[in-house]
Amino acid sequence: MNQYSLQVKDAMKSPHFKSAEVIAGANGLHKIFKWVHVVEIVQIENLLAGHELILTTGISLKESVQQFEIFVESLIKADCSGLCIEYGSYIQSIPEEIISLANTHDFPIIVFHEVVSFVSITQDLHSSIMNQQYLMISTLEAYSQQLNKSALRDQNIEGILKNMHQHINSQIMLNIHGREPIFYPNMAHEKRQVFLNRLEIEGNNYLIKRQPIFILDQHYADVTIFKENGVFTEFEMLIFDRTTTALAQILMRAFYIEEKRDIEDAQTLSYWIDDKLSKEEIYKYVLSQHANYENNGGTVFILSSPQSIQKSHEDIVYSKLYYRNLFERNGFLPFLHERKSYIVFILLNKQGLQTTRLYLQKVIKVLKDSEFYLKQQKKGYQFAVGKIVSCISEISKSYQTALDTLYICRKVKTTSYFYDDLHLFHLIYKLQMQVNLKEVVNDYLQPIIEYDKQHNGRLMETLEVYLQTNASKQETAKQLFIVRQTLYHRLKKLETLLGKEFMSGHNRLTLEFMFLAKTLIEGSEEIK
Repeated sequence: MNQYSLQVKDAMKSPHFKSAEVIAGANGLHKIFKWVHVVEIVQIENLLAGHELILTTGISLKESVQQFEIFVESLIKADCSGLCIEYGSYIQSIPEEIISLANTHDFPIIVFHEVVSFVSITQDLHSSIMNQQYLMISTLEAYSQQLNKSALRDQNIEGILKNMHQHINSQIMLNIHGREPIFYPNMAHEKRQVFLNRLEIEGNNYLIKRQPIFILDQHYADVTIFKENGVFTEFEMLIFDRTTTALAQILMRAFYIEEKRDIEDAQTLSYWIDDKLSKEEIYKYVLSQHANYENNGGTVFILSSPQSIQKSHEDIVYSKLYYRNLFERNGFLPFLHERKSYIVFILLNKQGLQTTRLYLQKVIKVLKDSEFYLKQQKKGYQFAVGKIVSCISEISKSYQTALDTLYICRKVKTTSYFYDDLHLFHLIYKLQMQVNLKEVVNDYLQPIIEYDKQHNGRLMETLEVYLQTNASKQETAKQLFIVRQTLYHRLKKLETLLGKEFMSGHNRLTLEFMFLAKTLIEGSEEIK
C-alpha cells in the first residue's frame, strides 16, 4: 500500500475481498482510486469525477450484453479505476466480450464469489482514504514549513533538490537556461546525455514530469523529475509543485542579491565606461565576477527612459532584473550601471566575438515581441546598441557610440538599433559637432524652401519621396497621391531650381546626404 494513496491491488488486501477474484484487466491493478461508489444504473458517466472504484450487483446489466458493454465503456471513459461485481441473483458470470474490453484497456474487473456488504466495504476503504489524505496534508504542511526554513537559512539549490528527492525518490534535474543542468542524485556524464536525449524524445509523459520556472515573465529554468516505472502519485506532484515554487523564490532572491552587488560595484562600472580604468584593472574586476571568462569582446546596450515619468524603485529594479535575465539566457554576461535617465548594460559575450550581433538580434526580437517592453515603449522608453568591440578594455568606446546611436534613434525613423547600421548618421552627427550643419543644409536647399513658402509647392516633400523611391515616377506619384502630370510639373520645377543634372552622380548623393542631415538636426535635443 502506498503511504498516501490507495491502488486497486491494495483494496484486494481488505478482509472484505477474501472471496474476490480478478477476472480481467489485471495489468491495471496499480491504478489509484480516490473514492468508492455503489452503482446500479447504466447511464453513470456524467456523475463521476474519475478515479472511483465501482461496486455493483449488476441488477441493470443482467438483461443485455450490449447494456453491460455500454456500462463498462462509460466507466473507462470516465477514468474509473476498476469495477467490482457481486455474483448472486443478478449476475453469475461475465461475458467474454466484457472481459476482452477490460483487458484491452487494462481496466480491472473483480468479482465476489460470495455475498458481501457494500456498506462495510465503502466504510472501510473510505476510512483508509481519509486517513491517507490527512497524513498527506500533514506531511505537505511539514514539507512546506521545511522549505520556508531552508529559504530563511539561505539553503542552496542542491539542498532543496536533496530534500525533494527524500520525499519522491526520483531522478531530478534543474536546467537553468544558459547553464549546465544540475542533477540530483548526481549522474555520470555519459548517462546525463542519454537522459537528456530521452527527455527530448519523450517530453512530458507519465514517466517524466517537467515544470517551467518563470521569473519576471521570462522562462528562466525547468525542473524535471523522472521515474523508471509506475506513475507519479498526487502526493509526489504536490511535492513537485511546492519545490518548484521554492526554487523560483530562491532564484529570484539571487537576482536581488546581484542587484545589490551591482550597486556596490557602481563606481567601478562608472570608471570602466568612462575609460578611467587600466586594462589590467578591468580584467581583474571581470575575473573577480566570472573566474572562467575568456575575452570575447562585447558591447554596450543602453535603455533610456523619459525624464518626465515618475519611476518607482520597484519599477527600476524589476526592469533591471527583466533585462538581466533576458541577456543571460542569450549568452551574455551582463554588468548593469544606472545613470540619470538610462541604464547601461555592459554585455560580455561568453561564446565569441562573431556571435555577438546574432545573439543581440535574438534578444531584440524577443524584447520587441514582449508585453513588458511594449508597455515601456508606450511610456517613451528606447534602447540602442553601441559598437561591438573585440576587447573589454574598449567598452568605453562602445558606450560613447551607444549614446550617439540612442540620440540618432530618437531623431530619425530607423529600423535598426545598432551603431554598425547607422554609419552615415554617425558621420552627420560628428559633422554637426564641428560645423553649423543646419546652416549648410538650409543654404543648399534654400531655393526649394523659398519656393515652397511662396507657392505652397510641396517640392521638398516631392524631392524627398523621389529620392526614397530611387527615382521611380510611378511609385513617387502613388505615395504622394498625385497624378503623373502633376509630378512631371514638379520635377520640371526642381530642374529649374537645382539644375537639370540634380539626380545624377554626386549631385544626387549630396541631396540624399542633405535630407538625412535635415532629418537628424531638425528639433534636436541633447542627451544628458
